[in-house]
Amino acid sequence: MKKLKLSIYIPVILFLSLFSIQGLGQNSVNRIIAIVDKGLILQSQLDEQVKQMYQRLPAEQRASIARDDIEMRVLDRMIITELQLQIARRSAMKISDADIQASIDRIANANKLSPEKFLDVLQKDGVTLKSFQKSIRDQMLVRRVQSSYVHHEVKVSEQEVASFLKLLEQNQGDQSTEYRLGHILIATPENASPKQIEKAKSKADGIISSLNNGKKFSTLSIAQSDANNALEGGDLGWMKLAQMPSLLTPYVEKMQTDEHSAAIQSPSGFHIIKLFETRGQQKVMVTKTHVRHILIKINALVSDKIAQERLLNIKERLENGEDFTTLARANSEDRGSAISGGDLDWVQPGALVPAFETAMNALEINAISLPVQTQFGWHLIQVLEREDQDNTQLMRRAQARSQLQKRKADAAIESWLTKLRDEAYVEYRLKN
Repeated sequence: MKKLKLSIYIPVILFLSLFSIQGLGQNSVNRIIAIVDKGLILQSQLDEQVKQMYQRLPAEQRASIARDDIEMRVLDRMIITELQLQIARRSAMKISDADIQASIDRIANANKLSPEKFLDVLQKDGVTLKSFQKSIRDQMLVRRVQSSYVHHEVKVSEQEVASFLKLLEQNQGDQSTEYRLGHILIATPENASPKQIEKAKSKADGIISSLNNGKKFSTLSIAQSDANNALEGGDLGWMKLAQMPSLLTPYVEKMQTDEHSAAIQSPSGFHIIKLFETRGQQKVMVTKTHVRHILIKINALVSDKIAQERLLNIKERLENGEDFTTLARANSEDRGSAISGGDLDWVQPGALVPAFETAMNALEINAISLPVQTQFGWHLIQVLEREDQDNTQLMRRAQARSQLQKRKADAAIESWLTKLRDEAYVEYRLKN
């Protein structure tokens, strides 16, 4: 059966299953296993989330991971999710049906499926449309809560971007190479005793032995890692050397693809990393276009037909040798560009509305389009010049800002979630 690519819509910090709670099986025990402030989590809900966790694993890994290894972690994440959904309910946050459908359409597209075929796949996996819509709604509410309480406070200054890029430039390896890493943490408590440190070291060495014997990194992460991303298989995603914790950098620089490290000790415990892949940064080239236009707007007195006829008349005059600048100044209703003879200057891809850009890109140099309709009215378009531009530096700045923003946001969300959990009333009832 085709596996759906859903993980790209799941935040790193939170594990929110895209499948919501299904109907109880005949043998399900629907008892309360956690009280979360004014909410409850039932055994049946935990069973379903654990089941979905197993469904996300490759078949060969499922038998290697005991339920006890992940049950408590899944429950803790369900508690964090419930606390955020309670905030959303108190704040009367709403997600529209249209937004949910748009999200489902994006997921279907990412899986290269039509919306109809995507729903067929869900049904074959035993997931109803209603439950899937609910899980999407919950995810969107959690993201909105995090945005309301955390993201708006995260700022990245131009100086921070410049300093980050300078740090990248100082390390030649960072100029072109990105690394995709896996991470396993065997944590030690603050002010750990020698005995506790030795026990953690022994566990880390056992994991390394298992890796040497061919055990999958993701399986060991899910079953044994204390890191926040353990249930995601320990995957840290792509990053450059300067983005990594300084503790890991010396090891990563010397590693080959598919190689894992020895146990790396830090105040927080013992770390094991694996280099999954590397890739080089490629030059980013874009085609800029120097373009001008004449716009006729639609109103109560000017219909689509009248606007097109006026522009066709202007096009004929241009083809008979009249000056574009003069006619634009006299006729264009885009007052911002009309004073410059309709000149929109150099534009980059994506800067203009799609209908205009599509028509512009189809034109030869100096050619004049037929009337083109956009939401602003009807246009005559003329391309004056094109040139390729190396956008690598602009792209690097945008990526640096995005990376810094994500790093700050992840840290802020982690801190906020810890505080949220510490201040909440949570009662565990896992055992009878």
